[in-house]
This record gives sequence, structure tokens and C-alpha cells, in this order.
Amino acid sequence: MKANTVIFDLDNTIYSESDYFHCVFNQFCDANKINFQVFEFLFDNFDYYRFNKKDIFKFALEEVNLFNETYHNQLFQLFISIECTINPNSGINEWFEYCLNNNLKIAILTNGIITAQNNKWNCLNLTNKDNCHFVPARIFQNEKPSLDAFNGILNQLNVSWEDCIFVGDRYENDLEQGVKNGSHGILIGDESNHKNVQSFSSIQEAFNYFQTL
Repeated sequence: MKANTVIFDLDNTIYSESDYFHCVFNQFCDANKINFQVFEFLFDNFDYYRFNKKDIFKFALEEVNLFNETYHNQLFQLFISIECTINPNSGINEWFEYCLNNNLKIAILTNGIITAQNNKWNCLNLTNKDNCHFVPARIFQNEKPSLDAFNGILNQLNVSWEDCIFVGDRYENDLEQGVKNGSHGILIGDESNHKNVQSFSSIQEAFNYFQTL
């Protein structure tokens, strides 16, 4: 394997983001004596709402006729600071261990509010976290797919495009810049059969392929 660095996306690659939001809404409901079941619709189609609703907290509260600024602020504060435990997707711990055993660098490059992304990382029940280089893309002023974000992490790691394998669940955000500049890309999730990269429905399948490179 020519590459010496694996750069993962975080949300819906390392773990399921719906799990984090589930914790947020659970704690919010407990604190305000609200039946959590009123928000179950959100998790029945979470990825769609998360991608298509600019303010998912306002949307959810309005849908169940509970919107007010106090509730909205409570949800946002939980989003950036909740204490909970979220588990990685199956196969991630093994993938990280394999990388470290083979002297490969591991990094995470993630979009989103810096405090929230840092908190998600802190809540993640993942082994070998101390050996990962974790970077919220907003520290580079522009998030993925901006070239600024990718150049920023390459500079921090002191690696070239050819040294890297990018792993993510969204081709345009997580992989395209790398692929265009000479990196290898591995796509995980619903977006299948992408012509420019190998794509897989699960982490385990992607990890099995990775070991053949």
C-alpha cells in the first residue's frame, strides 16, 4: 500500500449521527417531561430531515407544536455539550487497530459546528482515539468540499495527496477533492456504484476491501 494516511469523515461514517440526536432529544424530553414518542417521526427518516432541514431542532419542535425559543435553545445547548455515550459503527475499531498496527496515520476531517463536532468525538466510545488526528473543518474557514479544508489537514499531517485514502459517506463532500488530486477514495453508505471510487454498503465490507490495497 503506497498510502500512509487514512482520513475518515465522522458523521455517518465513524458512527450513526441519528444515535447522537437520539440522546439529545431523549435528555430534552426527560428534562421537560415530554413523551419522547412525539419525536419518533424524526428518527423514522432521520437522514432525510438532517440533510434537508437547515434547522432540524426548529423543524422538529414546530412539527409537534412545541416550538418556543426556550426549547429551541435547550436542544441546541444539548447538541453542543451533551454528556452521553455513542458507539462506533461495526468494524471501525478493527479498522483503526489495523491501521495503527501497520503504521498508518489516522485522521478525522468533519464538517459542522466546532463545539458540537468536538463533543461528538468526546462522546464516541471508540478505542485508539488518542492516536487519531481529529479536525473540525471549520478551523480552516471553509468546510468540505472546499479545497481549503483538505489542504489544511494535509498540511497539519505533513502528507501529500498521494499518501492519503479518504473514507466517507458522501462522495462530493468527503472524497471528490481527494480523488481529483491523486488520493484513493472509499465510499460507504446508500450512495452506491459511484464511477470514480469503490463503494460499499457497510464499514465491514469497506474494511475488507481496504485490507487488499
